[in-house]
Amino acid sequence: MTKKAIGWAAGLIVALGAGGYVLARYNTNSMAHVIYQKVAHTNSVGTDFLRPKKGSAKVDTDASLKSIRKDLTNENYTGAYVIARNGKVSQTYFTGKNAGQMDGKFYLATDTENMLTAAAILHLVDQGKLKLSTPINEYYSSLSTPDRVTVRSLLNMTSGLSNNSVPSDQLSNVLNWNIDHAEAGSTGQYDYQEVNYVLLEGIISQVTNQSYRSYITDTFLKPNGLTGVKFVSQIDNDKLATPYNDGHAVSDSTVTKAMNSQMGRNQLVATPKAMLRLTQFLIKNYGNNPNFTGSRPTGRLIKKGTMYYASGKVTGYRTAVAVSQDGKTGVVLMSNDSNGKDGLTALVKKLFNNLK
Repeated sequence: MTKKAIGWAAGLIVALGAGGYVLARYNTNSMAHVIYQKVAHTNSVGTDFLRPKKGSAKVDTDASLKSIRKDLTNENYTGAYVIARNGKVSQTYFTGKNAGQMDGKFYLATDTENMLTAAAILHLVDQGKLKLSTPINEYYSSLSTPDRVTVRSLLNMTSGLSNNSVPSDQLSNVLNWNIDHAEAGSTGQYDYQEVNYVLLEGIISQVTNQSYRSYITDTFLKPNGLTGVKFVSQIDNDKLATPYNDGHAVSDSTVTKAMNSQMGRNQLVATPKAMLRLTQFLIKNYGNNPNFTGSRPTGRLIKKGTMYYASGKVTGYRTAVAVSQDGKTGVVLMSNDSNGKDGLTALVKKLFNNLK
């Protein structure tokens, strides 16, 4: 993919992810513009737990890395990875067909971004600014949902709301488009629908009087030194790893189709080390909160024993994380080749278990 095409793809990702950052910048009539131009107020959850230190710690390596490399090779994995063992973090490694062009790149966090959205909701709950039991019709009266559809329902993706429509053109208002196309179903039944987290992001903006981006940046990223986690509109086009699918560069039309059908994510990009630090931070601060974890995929972390894990995918990218409760053991996989496969769940869990 040419630099121009990469830039177009990155721009499209921004435009069609929940929040619509490109449109927020250039379309002053859009809801995105109204939300994202509001004045930001710093509101930190504050911790030095993961503030980057000078120098680079080395993991106690050889046997662990050799086993990991073997498993990744056997799975034909293409992308970057980083591991933590005994509290020490390895350097970032690259493997696969496109390894030579990956160094220094950012990767889409895919729907694992939802764990940060969930943390933001719970932070507002802790501050007394929001209740999980609040019916969402207090924030979205036009949805006409019953009172039993609550903020908690959105977190768990049990709201019964779905949006299976595909926009025919670029959206000028992602949130309103999702509201207009949301369909009610059986409340209480799990159904993975991105509209749930689109609505959560809108609630965050309403409660804080900030844009989602500003709130996440000011409350979670900046205060904790997570400079390697950004919104895609904040990086230069050539810093985003070129997306592939089964070794073939993803075409503009393929990216368009993927983005049109997957609202509510693909806003965040990260380096593998930063993704590890972010996950460690979230586990430390919210890992014991039962509303932060789930037993089924929502983009939040799933807890199994001492392991917290999540994975996600979109055409051209796959991300998976598995980190221990104490943060000392972990694996992050960030691939720029979707390879026609799943979100790397089984692989990241296997690698994690081999580190224990």
